[in-house]
Amino acid sequence: MSDEPNEKDAHAADGKNEPALIYEPNPKHSEPWQIGKRGSLCDAGVRPLASTLLRESVRWEGKRYAIHQGKAYCAQEHEPNRWHGYPIGWVEVPTKLVLRWIRTRRLSKRERKKYWETH
Repeated sequence: MSDEPNEKDAHAADGKNEPALIYEPNPKHSEPWQIGKRGSLCDAGVRPLASTLLRESVRWEGKRYAIHQGKAYCAQEHEPNRWHGYPIGWVEVPTKLVLRWIRTRRLSKRERKKYWETH
């Protein structure tokens, strides 16, 4: 499988190639952290933007990736066309996607370095 998204994947959030994306929060990414559950915590200020981040995201190898204030976010489909998202470090984002965002100035090298392992 190629790392490059095809045209449909690159524009999947525009509503033309797939149904509207539905965001459903997962409590394991919210405080208080649930005992026995894994998941990175989303900042309270980002949670209201989750649906927007999902709509603006890029599909890449079955996941969706978005940027907000230099930080990376990933969404996974837990049911057909139903997604939950969470913050990730840039180390977890596919390199070719990161380089595309740097080329188009959506991401700076400084932001990438700052949030390399953490969010």
